[in-house]
Amino acid sequence: MKIRILKSESRRRSKAVATERGIALVTVVGLAVIIIVLGFSLLTLAKSEIILTQKAIKRTKAFYLAEAGLSKLATRLHNNEFENIENTALGEGHYRVDVYLDDKDLPSYAISTGRVANQKKRIKVGISFLAAPYEHSIYAGNSDGQKWYFVLRGKGNPQQVGFSREVGGRDIVNGNIRIHGDIILCEESSVNPAPLPNTYGLNGDVDATGDIDILDSASISGEARENVDGIDPPDLIGMNYEINNTHNVSQIFADRGINSGYLPSENELYNVVVKNPTDRSDECAATTGDDYFFEPARVTGGGGQKDATTPLHLGSNRIYYVDGDVWVHNKTTYGFLVDGKATIVATGDIHICDNTKYADNQSLLGLVALGNYDDYNQLVSGGNVYFGDPRYGTTYTVSALMFAANDFLYNTDSVTGGVEEPQTGFSVYGNLNGLNQVSINRDWYNDDKTKNGKPAYFDPSTGQWISIEDGRALTSTEINTLRHYQMIINYDDRIWTQDTQPPGLPRGGGTIFAALTDWEELP
Repeated sequence: MKIRILKSESRRRSKAVATERGIALVTVVGLAVIIIVLGFSLLTLAKSEIILTQKAIKRTKAFYLAEAGLSKLATRLHNNEFENIENTALGEGHYRVDVYLDDKDLPSYAISTGRVANQKKRIKVGISFLAAPYEHSIYAGNSDGQKWYFVLRGKGNPQQVGFSREVGGRDIVNGNIRIHGDIILCEESSVNPAPLPNTYGLNGDVDATGDIDILDSASISGEARENVDGIDPPDLIGMNYEINNTHNVSQIFADRGINSGYLPSENELYNVVVKNPTDRSDECAATTGDDYFFEPARVTGGGGQKDATTPLHLGSNRIYYVDGDVWVHNKTTYGFLVDGKATIVATGDIHICDNTKYADNQSLLGLVALGNYDDYNQLVSGGNVYFGDPRYGTTYTVSALMFAANDFLYNTDSVTGGVEEPQTGFSVYGNLNGLNQVSINRDWYNDDKTKNGKPAYFDPSTGQWISIEDGRALTSTEINTLRHYQMIINYDDRIWTQDTQPPGLPRGGGTIFAALTDWEELP
């Protein structure tokens, strides 16, 4: 019996072992199947991830290609080339740019498409141009519509009179002119090509919506075109300078509670601008708002009336928005040596009483007399550039790209509105752009009664010299005392290149490329 029991137990154990082995085999097989399935899944997933990664890499490369197309477009726009850019191979793919024109045959937006294999990316950008007046050395829009003549005259070179005065000299404009009105060139005045290298071929053209009279030995090197169409003014309000600026100067002073004087020394504008300085209280009292004088905290003197020796560091790519009047005027210096690329915008007037010169060939200064507007977007005050203000200094030279929403007024007292005879002529490296008139009166005579110097202008419709003060024709004796003060304008064509443009200049329907804007990635 014991033996049988042992055999039965052995059988049972053998069956249990066999059963366990069967279960283990099934488990192993099941696990193997699971592992194999997971393996295939992981391989499939890995393959999918590789495919997705490759697609993402291709899309990224396509995006960079689209950006390369826009870079190429910007280069072409600098050269006034507005055509589409056809398929251009680059690296593993290619790009193309489609340019869409507005109703003036100028591009308004573009879509750049980059493609690598079957992946593509599209970027849409707006295309912005500077206001058309910036294409000219002198522009006057004559917005008030009055009958108006722009006159260039003079002979030879200025003559020294006494210690500091220079009288005479022929007017010279190196660059193009566009006037909404009539133009008269007489004596030895001339309009010539823009200064070398004259990259953009500005040949000294003269355009007028009225007549052009070229008298005596005056000359125009380019074309003289009469009765041309006017050009649309820029949308100055649309620039929204109060928001689109680097420094809201008035707000910065207000936030600090400063009504007069400098910002704290740690502020980055401490060495750039001062508000309502007490040593110039007469100037500040004459304007309706606050006055901001652009100058360093420490002004150095020295030099003579033609010099600009005091450094003024405006910084790179800055827009200074000023709710008030802007002055370039200090009583201890003849002028400022400006470095940086900056635009200064004033809601009042701009008063240029001292010289400005560039410290180097990378510096550019934009001055915009924006003015104040009513609810109907009509200019109600300001917007003038007082150039060579006689009460506070006679300007000899100015380096700046200047824009007035109203007038340029030469040697006109910004306080009384009266004019005073200058001590010398003047030169500009840049331009004079006025949406109304460029009232640069440079002819003076001695009044028969008072013997005082007074301004006059020549009326071609009557052939007479007319006193600006009382509107009468000059006597022959008075005509014999006439004297002229030279004006030289040298156009600064660096404005045509985006890399050298100061930021924030008024934009509009011109042909000078300003920027690609409103970047949008399309599906």
